[in-house]
Amino acid sequence: MVKRKSIIVYFRSPKAVKQIEKFASVNYYNKKRRYAVSYVNEDSIGKTIKQLKTIKLVKRVEESLFITDEYQIDFDVK
Repeated sequence: MVKRKSIIVYFRSPKAVKQIEKFASVNYYNKKRRYAVSYVNEDSIGKTIKQLKTIKLVKRVEESLFITDEYQIDFDVK
């Protein structure tokens, strides 16, 4: 199973969501509070954060502090 980590992206305009989706899949976004949550593979998290910071409409990018190891669900049905 691939380990994934959530990233929180704060943006200036909702137009930025389309640009963010080029680098990371957006699972949730809030127009009013201007942030998006996406999940990225742990091995490519540094590269993705650097790419997201280059977008002009992005204010800042943070890694989520929530540890997901305890809450991962295994869908392997035998």
